[in-house]
Amino acid sequence: MSLVPTSPGASASSIDDLSDRQIACLRLAATGLSSPGIAEQIGISPRTVDEHLAAACEVLGVRTRIQAVAQLAKVTRALEEPRSFLP
Repeated sequence: MSLVPTSPGASASSIDDLSDRQIACLRLAATGLSSPGIAEQIGISPRTVDEHLAAACEVLGVRTRIQAVAQLAKVTRALEEPRSFLP
């Protein structure tokens, strides 16, 4: 039995596989909004929000919206941070 997680996690390529609507739902979920709150913000039904978030979880290989938000933040931060050791 391995103690190392078998899921590879999100990569920039898996983030590229997310739709614009999935990313919008994840970003709003990151602010703490519930599905009804997200739905009100972008003008769709709460059920549709849940569908977008579930699809995003599948693309990212995670189980929960919290994990999906964390994966998106991790990859986004890695892409935006310059990797320089110069002062």
